[in-house]
Amino acid sequence: MDQEEVYPEENQIPQEEYLEEQQTVSVAPPLEGAFSKYMREYRLLNSLLVSLLMLTIIMSSIWGMMMGLALSGEGSSDFSDGGTAPAAQKQEKQKVVKLMQRQKKAQPTTQQTFRTTAISDITLPDFNELDVKDLAPVVEAAAPTMSAAGMNNDKMTKAMAGIGLALPKTMQQRCDPKKRIARLKSGGGKTMTETAIVKGLNWLKATQSEDGSWGAKDKDEAGKPIKADAHHKKAMTGMALLCYLGHCELQDSPDFGPTVQKAIKYITSMPPDEPVGAGNRGSYSHPIRTYALCEAYTMTKIKKLEIYAKRAAELVIKGQNENGGWAYAYGKGPAAHTDLSVAGWNIQALKAAAYTGIEISGLDEAMDKAIKYVKECQDKAGKFAYQRGKGGKASLTGTGVLSLQIWKNAKSEEAEKGLEWIVQNEAVITEWSKVDVYGWYYNAQACFQATGVSGGSKFWKAWNKDFQKTVTSNQAADGHWPHGNHFHGDSDVYRTTMAILMLEVYYRYMPTTKV
Repeated sequence: MDQEEVYPEENQIPQEEYLEEQQTVSVAPPLEGAFSKYMREYRLLNSLLVSLLMLTIIMSSIWGMMMGLALSGEGSSDFSDGGTAPAAQKQEKQKVVKLMQRQKKAQPTTQQTFRTTAISDITLPDFNELDVKDLAPVVEAAAPTMSAAGMNNDKMTKAMAGIGLALPKTMQQRCDPKKRIARLKSGGGKTMTETAIVKGLNWLKATQSEDGSWGAKDKDEAGKPIKADAHHKKAMTGMALLCYLGHCELQDSPDFGPTVQKAIKYITSMPPDEPVGAGNRGSYSHPIRTYALCEAYTMTKIKKLEIYAKRAAELVIKGQNENGGWAYAYGKGPAAHTDLSVAGWNIQALKAAAYTGIEISGLDEAMDKAIKYVKECQDKAGKFAYQRGKGGKASLTGTGVLSLQIWKNAKSEEAEKGLEWIVQNEAVITEWSKVDVYGWYYNAQACFQATGVSGGSKFWKAWNKDFQKTVTSNQAADGHWPHGNHFHGDSDVYRTTMAILMLEVYYRYMPTTKV
């Protein structure tokens, strides 16, 4: 087992030496005064008392400053005494008045500046869920009765004094100025776009004939006057009126009211179901006029327009070919010249008729047949052809897509294939000389309408990337659009109305997959 270690004697300290060493290093505590003892025993309490004293001094200083301000007559202080002197009250009132005057001067007058982000940063809302209220313009007078409007153009001016707005949701955004601008911004539109539209409307106003029509002062692509016949005047007047309606310019509009009144008077100055005549012009002019009549009635509820819209739409239905399309002079039978260009305008006319709410026999059936015809015009690449069985055309692909979108087929495979072709081939054009305004009128609408379908926003973003800059930057100083790519029947009024309508796409019709 382990042994306890034993130290030798010399390593041990004698008891006496140890005690002596302890006595040498011991120090007696110093004497402590009463104050020092108090500070040591109550140091926490003392700290609290000092802090309280400092806080009291600070609060007293603040109170003195506030009282000084109050006594000097500064009425803006929240701590002022309720019994402020009359002089101080007067001074305060003067300050408020000056502030209100400055605020009034700061309000915008005639021009508005809109700010927007790049289109790539924009998330388009679900347009179908928008709840629009407080439509403008608001008119107190009741809509005219049948007896008030009658069938006499002499009474049309008085009939136009009252309007009643009950617009379909898809059309409401155009008539509320705030929501119109909000839609412009959210869709990637800019100030230049709205400015170009108004300039164009002013140019149309200046070129309107005294009888309310457009076309008599029109010029062709070479700048030479056009010998406008009845078909040209009907078509151009219908297009111009659609431009004003697209901006919600009605008969009471401060700037364009008389212009709109005269236009409506002109398109109701002839029977709505008159024979079209030979050739292709009537099969264009009649549906364009029908389109304008129907939209004008939807927005004004003028009874005379109801009758005209109904009878004009009935002629479109009656004129449909057996194959579902429409032919020159509304010809019938397999030998008739049916084509997608003519069909596109008649389809738009019937869709406008559907929005009126008027009971029109055979409208749904006619549109269903038309959609079947449109699908048969698409080629394998996604383009839509002038006639069935032929190769697709760039100028008509948007026509085919829009026709499908506005009648139950916005989500169809045919519509998506057409959109893919448009953004890959037409959206990349940036030179006005290469722009076919006829094709772009349809392309702009088709791409915008695509945003109503899940995943469809990509088509509008691709189209809008250069679209508005290309169109707006090529407007002439006087407000019209000059000649671009050649198109048969080209004219100043035609190009200008097409450009305005495609620029109004941001708010004219909201995307919808419904009828």
